[in-house]
Parts: sequence; structure tokens; C-alpha cells
Amino acid sequence: MNKQLESGLQSVSALTGKHVWMGRLKQGDSDAIKKVGRVRACVFHPKQKRCVGLLVKRPDVALMFHRADMFVAYNGFDVVDGNIVVREGSQNTDKGACKRLGVNLDDCVLWLGLAVMCEDGTDFGIVGDVLFHPETGAIETLVVSKGATANTLLGQRNIPASAIRGFKRGMGTQLYVSDDDDSSALGCILVDDSVKEIDVGGGVAEKAGAATAVAADKAQRVVKKVKPKAQEAIDKAKPTVKKASKAAGAAVDKGAYVTGRQFGRATGMFGAFKDEFDKALHSDE
Repeated sequence: MNKQLESGLQSVSALTGKHVWMGRLKQGDSDAIKKVGRVRACVFHPKQKRCVGLLVKRPDVALMFHRADMFVAYNGFDVVDGNIVVREGSQNTDKGACKRLGVNLDDCVLWLGLAVMCEDGTDFGIVGDVLFHPETGAIETLVVSKGATANTLLGQRNIPASAIRGFKRGMGTQLYVSDDDDSSALGCILVDDSVKEIDVGGGVAEKAGAATAVAADKAQRVVKKVKPKAQEAIDKAKPTVKKASKAAGAAVDKGAYVTGRQFGRATGMFGAFKDEFDKALHSDE
């Protein structure tokens, strides 16, 4: 993984949560830059295998009035000393960036946390990270996670871009709260059957030469606990969704994994879901 990152690839998990600044970093000039917020998520094209940019959560005004997230094009920023610095020019953010990239933000997808599956329903886990080329946004590697303990014991599965088919509705992760059997509420990252032959590696069991069968058994028990907790996260988010929707005067849109305008309207739902899902994902119990 480190070798890949050293080759110049960007990591979605590494970018998430970073501070975002506008302007150029100039030592000793306090007016040269201003803090915008933090990276909330990386956004992916609805059909192509590429990252199109970042969603940046901006602080609410006076801690009361909600401000819409800012969209930053994948090639509209630089990483300086661990911070995201947005390049000057309207073509790098929001509508200007979308126009330049030729994308509709409402149609885009957030891959992190989505189920990774084959057409036959084989479930490999969830998207734990995505490595992409900063110059083009093209995806290089999809890192599949099965939870903290499983990853530590057995390692992770790295899927090359050639084996990724893309985002698919109708199976996988529940993208938004739905009271009916709407299959479009589900979504996953579809991969080729060849992924079944990709070994999981890098875990403690492999490095230490421990009994794989014992490690696998323990990891499976962890995975079985993660999935119910993820569903529990969705259930906990439902009251928040209803409250947010009522306040907005409209139901949550059925778009692609709460991006664009839907992301803004469903902030309460996504925040509650993500918090609970992260707890489930990183839990060792």
C-alpha cells in the first residue's frame, strides 16, 4: 500500500477529514489563505471508474445556520503539508467545477462504505479505501475491508481497476431510508468473478504464520457482527431522516448515495448513519 501511495496515487481514506484551505500558502501572510472546512467525502462518477472530486463540509454560520457543502474538483487542489489547498479559479469548485468536468453532482456516488459484490451475490466486504490517479481521477485500486479485527488478522483484498465494473443499484448496501421494498434503495460496487481468486493478504496470521483456520473462524464471527450493526446504524438514523425531511419540507431524494443537493438535505441522515457505521466497522467486539 505504501509503495502505491509513494508512486503518486491519492488515497480516499487519507483525504477524508483533512483540513481544506482557499488560496496559496504563504509563510507569514495571514491574509493569503482562509480555512474552508474539512473533507467530508470523495465523490465518484456515476458510470466511469474515476473520482471526480471532494465534498467539503463547511462550518455552520454562528453554529446555527447550515452552510451547503463545497464541491472541489479532483484536479482543483494541492496537498500541502497534509492540508488540502484549493487552487484559485471558479472552475475548481462547485458549479464551475461540475461544468468543467461535465458531471451532475446529484448523479454521482460515494463509494466508501458500499458493499463490494459479484453479479451472483457473492459479498466480499465493503469499500475501505480507493486509490486513484490525481492527474486523471482514474481509479487504480479498490481496497476491500471486512472490519478492524478481520483486517488485522487476515489482511485486506486489493482489487485492480480492471476487475471493477462500477456502481450498481438493486443489491448491496442500503443507500437511504425507505419504508417499502424499493430495490433502488440498494447499491454496491460490482466486480468481476475473477475477484474470487484474489487472495486476502497482509494480516497478522499471514505474517506470523499462525493457523489460518483459527484466524479465519474468528474473523468470520467479527464480520457477522459488523453487518447487523450496519443495519442497526440505518435504523438509528431513521428518526433523524424524518426530522430532517420534515424541516426541509420534502422527503429525502432517491439519488445516488446522498450526493449533491440530496447530500445537503440529508446531512442529518448521512451523519448519523456514518457515525454508527464507523463504530460497527472499527469495533473489535
